[in-house]
Amino acid sequence: MNLSHYKFKENPFRITPPINPEEIVWAGRTKLKQKIDHRIKMGIETSVSRIVLNWGRYGSGKTHAANYYTKTSYIQDRFGVNTKNIKINLPRTSKDPVQAFLRALVGQLSFDNIVSDFSELDTIFTEQLGDIIAVNSNDHVISEFIKRFIEKEDNTSLFSNEDAKIKQLNALKHYLYGDSTPTTLNALGLPLGLEDDEQVVNLISTLFNCITYQKKLYQSVFLWIDEFEDIDTLTRSNQDRLTTFLRQLVDKTPNNLTIFLNVTLKGRGDIEDLSIRLGEALASRAKRFIEFDSPTVSEALDYLKDLINHPLFRTEIDEKSPFYPVTEAATKYIIEHLGKLSIRKINEVFSLIIELALIEEEIPKYIDIEFVNAIKEEIIFWED
Repeated sequence: MNLSHYKFKENPFRITPPINPEEIVWAGRTKLKQKIDHRIKMGIETSVSRIVLNWGRYGSGKTHAANYYTKTSYIQDRFGVNTKNIKINLPRTSKDPVQAFLRALVGQLSFDNIVSDFSELDTIFTEQLGDIIAVNSNDHVISEFIKRFIEKEDNTSLFSNEDAKIKQLNALKHYLYGDSTPTTLNALGLPLGLEDDEQVVNLISTLFNCITYQKKLYQSVFLWIDEFEDIDTLTRSNQDRLTTFLRQLVDKTPNNLTIFLNVTLKGRGDIEDLSIRLGEALASRAKRFIEFDSPTVSEALDYLKDLINHPLFRTEIDEKSPFYPVTEAATKYIIEHLGKLSIRKINEVFSLIIELALIEEEIPKYIDIEFVNAIKEEIIFWED
């Protein structure tokens, strides 16, 4: 299929999220972006930790927003500050959702980056860092573990010897991933591992508290938890464990943490049902909402125009035809016949239409209303 026939480098209408951050773009939806930016700005310029509930129907763009704000350089480019941006999916059907959460989080933070962050903190705070860790740890064992990242002996870094460095780093990594075998504990000189949910909370909160201390290294941590509606796949006891864990995480990270919970809901009325699942303690902390509502026809057209003409996808822009290869009349015609709009639906339909045009024996110069009517039976979302 030759997309260059329509002056495309590649199909702009992705159905699955791109892996390469350079391929993640934001198109249209200006008001929604402004709302998210406002929450980001609050997290940067104020200290109070908060939970933001992002809700909308399936395909409304919540996952894309999480990817855009955590995997690209947008926040740094827009606000000119360093922030720690993390996106994880809610652990599904896990027998131990808290440990699964920890492993996913450490995977996203990257062990090497944790080591690098504490090395930089040691440069910033020098002799004070040990006390800073102790004050922010809520747990002596966790405090001693975190201090292993900066420990010095006889004014020489603990990692000065290459063999010792490798062994120590391996022990730290194993501990972070929940290994509490005697070998790991002895290597670190710790009495016990991450044996319960509260210790996991203490570990994560200590990491967050330290890397955002006085906003010297990072201004804030933005943690996006995607597909939170999957909490229904957990047993009731594990649902309670996870919501209690998140409540404690906010309580023990009182500053510089914003958690975005992405939840698929059919309507605002479902928020009340979600509040029951979250539990009163956690629900009471999620007082801010961002609705990923269905785009209007006008918003859908803006989205399409931005996406189709983005330099990532275009070899050449047709100034006279902003939706090329689809005519403007056909674009409006399609949008008006798709019923309840969603970003996913728009992407699926326009991707299909362009693909169908490109496999024609005689590829149409423009995709017009006549062509759309000829193939509309193949569009599953079409509504006459």
